Amino acid sequence: MSFFKSNKKILTKLRSYKKDIAPVGFYFDVFSTELFEIPILPIPLRIDKLSNGQPTLFLFPNWEKLKKLSNRLKLTINLNRFYTIGIENFVRYATLKQSELTFRDLTANKIREWWNASINLSGANPDLINSFTFLISKFLRTFSYIDKNNLDLVEHKEEYRNALIDYCKVIIKYFKKKIEKNAFLIKNEHNFDLEKLYLERKQKYYPLIIKILINDLAVEKSFEMGFVPYLIYDDILESFYYNKKLLEDGKDIPINLKVYENYKIINKTPIIDDLSTDSSKFGLKSIDLEEILLRLEII
Repeated sequence: MSFFKSNKKILTKLRSYKKDIAPVGFYFDVFSTELFEIPILPIPLRIDKLSNGQPTLFLFPNWEKLKKLSNRLKLTINLNRFYTIGIENFVRYATLKQSELTFRDLTANKIREWWNASINLSGANPDLINSFTFLISKFLRTFSYIDKNNLDLVEHKEEYRNALIDYCKVIIKYFKKKIEKNAFLIKNEHNFDLEKLYLERKQKYYPLIIKILINDLAVEKSFEMGFVPYLIYDDILESFYYNKKLLEDGKDIPINLKVYENYKIINKTPIIDDLSTDSSKFGLKSIDLEEILLRLEII
């Protein structure tokens, strides 16, 4: 009997760079999976910071602009539920990938370390704020259109799919244009500047690292950290190209958007007396990480 030693190196730890702030945002998706039953998804899907207990900068849209739109559409987003489910999906995905890549479990203590290091961070990202505001606003308009026209996923299958395809097309056009313009707006201490997303040589893109000022409220200090915004926009593009293809092929069934209403993430009412819907009073610290860990049975 012969034995052969594998030359494949098994990862014991995911590589992560401490000066990389690795921003993560969340958006409403239109397909559910076994992993993401309620598809509020993180983007980009990178887990190195979480795996190593290092801070992530969470990205937010302009909730005041979205609130004005929501009032016109007579909708309200429950921010606590939106981010709780998004973070739960992120942690669930990270635990699975950690096990696949390193054959080691992601522990609750490591997740707490990551969470506590992240929830006190803030950074000025006008370009990313505008982008996620656009992303969520277009979803709300699509949700409202489907709801007000009483489109049923089964009875009005073609019109329902076409509405979601149109939504994907709008998002694709927006982010494709952003990449083609090759400009990223950043805010310095006293002014705004435009930076390039990438260098182009011989029809190849070379993404650039952009440095921004990060504020850590826990220690009351500010410092520069870097990230690659091109990769965020490219991931969004890839996700919506993929969804558009699935919708056009007609083989995969999109979710009934009422799932967001059933779980009270999006509420059809102009006024809700609930602090969890008030962007001026919402903060990540209001999210119960221990409850998430308990649901995911992570110890």
